[in-house]
Amino acid sequence: MIRLGIETATDFCAVALAVDGDVRVREQLAPRRHAELLLPWIGELLAEAGIGYCDLDALAVSRGPGGFTSLRIGLGAAQGIALAHDLPIHPVSTLAALAHAADPETRSPHVLAVLDARMSEIYAGFFERRDGAHVAMDPEVVVPPRQLELPHDGPWLAAGSGLANYGEELESVLDGKVSQALPEVWPNARSVLVLAETIEPVPAWELEPKYVRDDVTS
Repeated sequence: MIRLGIETATDFCAVALAVDGDVRVREQLAPRRHAELLLPWIGELLAEAGIGYCDLDALAVSRGPGGFTSLRIGLGAAQGIALAHDLPIHPVSTLAALAHAADPETRSPHVLAVLDARMSEIYAGFFERRDGAHVAMDPEVVVPPRQLELPHDGPWLAAGSGLANYGEELESVLDGKVSQALPEVWPNARSVLVLAETIEPVPAWELEPKYVRDDVTS
């Protein structure tokens, strides 16, 4: 099985190519450089593996929530490749990918994934350990940091750029409920590939971004 994973929903740009379990990765914190990096990286990974687009079996892509422009770059690339080569696409929640990146071994009973949503708000996803995987507890939300409501007292492993950029505002909400904070962790393409294994694929023309709110940002 040969699968390509794409993550461009945040300032972190990442691509992963899995060939029969062997995973190659390109990734970088690269705000506003996704369009410049994405396709060349994919070409590099395919060349390293000695294969072409026609050898791919499926795609996996982070579908949001995230920045409007960066998110559309990844989705557009995935759709273009899928349409050209008749490939299925597995759409993966960006917040779920963040939760997996923060706890790939699924050791924490609860994971809070928090991304900076701009406009003084955060995207938040709540996940609990169930049958060896992180499962969403509640719908993903976009809220001002001080208005975040946790569905459980924890302890939580919290991760993401929302912690880095709104740490002071989140302090009162998370006080005493977080056992570990990982503000430096980003959703990545390797996690997108892992999560895609449990997600039903869609045809390219049905792929849609998940914005969570109506007012999207770049």
